[in-house]
Amino acid sequence: MKKLKKLASMALVMAMAFGTLTGCGSDKESGDWVTLRVEMYDRSIAGFNVEDCWQLHYIQENFGDPNKIKVEWVPVSRWEEGTILNTKLSGHEAPDICMTYGGDMVQQYVDQGGIKPLDKLLDEYGKELKEFLGPDVLQYGQYDTGNGMEQYALPARRIIIAAQTNYIRKDWLEKLNMDVPTNIDELYEYLKAAKQNNLGGDRTIPYSSDLYSADPFYGWTFQMDAFLDYSKITEEDWVAYHELHYALPGAKEAIRWMNKFFNEGLVTDYFGIENTDQTKADRVNGYDGFWVGNWDAAWRMEDSFQIDLEKNVPGASWIACDAFKPSDESKPHETYTAAGQLIFIPEDSSDEVAIAAIKYLNWMCQPENLFALQNGEKGQNYTTVDANGIPTDLKNIDQVDDAYKMHATDGAPICNGFYYGSDELNFAASANAYPGYADVVADSLKISNEFGYQPISFTRTIQARVDYGSTVLSKEADLLVNAVTCAPADFDATWDKFLAEILNNGGQQIIDEQRAAYKEGAYRGFYPMKDK
Repeated sequence: MKKLKKLASMALVMAMAFGTLTGCGSDKESGDWVTLRVEMYDRSIAGFNVEDCWQLHYIQENFGDPNKIKVEWVPVSRWEEGTILNTKLSGHEAPDICMTYGGDMVQQYVDQGGIKPLDKLLDEYGKELKEFLGPDVLQYGQYDTGNGMEQYALPARRIIIAAQTNYIRKDWLEKLNMDVPTNIDELYEYLKAAKQNNLGGDRTIPYSSDLYSADPFYGWTFQMDAFLDYSKITEEDWVAYHELHYALPGAKEAIRWMNKFFNEGLVTDYFGIENTDQTKADRVNGYDGFWVGNWDAAWRMEDSFQIDLEKNVPGASWIACDAFKPSDESKPHETYTAAGQLIFIPEDSSDEVAIAAIKYLNWMCQPENLFALQNGEKGQNYTTVDANGIPTDLKNIDQVDDAYKMHATDGAPICNGFYYGSDELNFAASANAYPGYADVVADSLKISNEFGYQPISFTRTIQARVDYGSTVLSKEADLLVNAVTCAPADFDATWDKFLAEILNNGGQQIIDEQRAAYKEGAYRGFYPMKDK
C-alpha cells in the first residue's frame, strides 16, 4: 500500500511539474525555479574550477535558463569518490544526480531503498536518453528488489568497449624476417628467436610480465579464454564461474604455456613480484619484445611506451597482434561492458527535482549538446574538423585558457568516451587522438574489439563475494605465481593444489551462489558461445 501511495504521489508531482519544466501552463510563468545539484568529479586540475567552468555555463544557458532550472555542480574528489559519496548518502546530503564506479555501493543503497526507481521518469521525460543508452546498456542499471526488474541507475554508455591486446616489436619481427604471430606456436618461435639473437641486448626480455597484486588475473582472461574447451562449458557454467575463468575446462593450458616460457627464460625474471617501475623502464629502454596491455597502452602519454622507446631505440616500435590462440581460428575474448559508471538519483531528492534530473540527462544526449560538452568551443578547444565533422586537433586541458578548460567525460557523464554518431566514426576519432600513430592504433582497436564478449554481472548481491572475495583474491596470486614458476614436471600438481585452496577458502561458495543467481535469472550478460 505504501508503494502504491508513493507511485500516486509521484504521478501527481509529475503532472504538476510538467508545465514548469516544459514551458507549458501557468507554472512556467510563475517565476518558480528548481535547483538541481549534480555530482562532478574534481581531479585537481590547475586552472579548472568545477563550480565555475565553460561546460557549466553552456549547460545553464542552453538547458537551465530555458527551463528555469539552476544547475549546480558539486565537486567530489575523483580519487575518494566512493568514500565521500557513501558518507553523503548516509547523511542524506548527496547531490540530486550522483555518479560512481562503485557498483556494490549502488546495489547496497538499492537494497536499502535509498535510490529512486526511474522507469516512469524515463518513460515520461527521458525517451531520447533511453534510446541513446539502449537496452544492452540499460540492463546494467536494473535491479530486482522483489517486484521484478526495475531501473534504478543509468549506466554511462561506454563508447569503446575494447579492453586488451597483445603488443609485439615490429622492428624485432623485421630483423628476424618473421610475420606477425597469429597463434601460440608462432609466438613461441618468435620469443625463442628474440632470446637467441639478444635483440634487446644482454637484458633481452622476450615476454614482459609482472604481478598486479590488486587483481592477479587481470589481463589473463584474454589469454585463458582462447584455450577454453567450450564443448564442456554450459551457459550456466559461464555465469557460475564469472571472474574465476581459471577454473573452467582448458584455462590452465594457457598458464602451462606461460610455465614453459618462464622455464626457458623467455619471461621477465622478476615475474611474481609487483615491480611496475622496473617493467616500464625495461619497456621504454628497448629490452622487451612482447606484452599484454590495454588496447591503447603503448601510445598513452602517461607512460609514453612508444614515444620514449623511439627516443631510446631509433626505429623501434610496437604494433598489436592476437597471438594467444591455440590455432588460427578466432576465439572470443573479454571486453569491457557497454556500461560504464552508474548515474542515479537518491531517494532524498524531491520528485520535482528528479524530473529535472532526467530532463537534464535527456537534453545532454542530444547530438549538438553532447558534441559541445565533449569537444568545447571551436577556436578555443580545437580549430579544425575533418570531413566527418570530428575535431582533429583537440587541445589538452593544460593548453587551453582557464575560461575554456573542461573535462569531456565528467561533463557529459552519460558517455564514457567521445561519441560521434557511429562505431566507425567513434573508432576513427579514438585513433585520431594519437597523432602519428593513427593507423597502428586503429589496428589495435580492431583486434581488441573483434570477437569480444561483455562480462557477466549480477542483479543482486553475491554475498559469498563479500565474505570471501579478499581471501580468494590473495590466493589467486599464489596460484598464478606458483603455477608459472614451478618446474614443468610439477605443473599439474601445483595447479591442482593451489586451485583447491581457492575453492576450499570461499571460491566454491562464490561459484555455487553465482550458479544459483543464474537459475534465478539474477544476472546480466550473455554466453558468447551459446549459439555455436
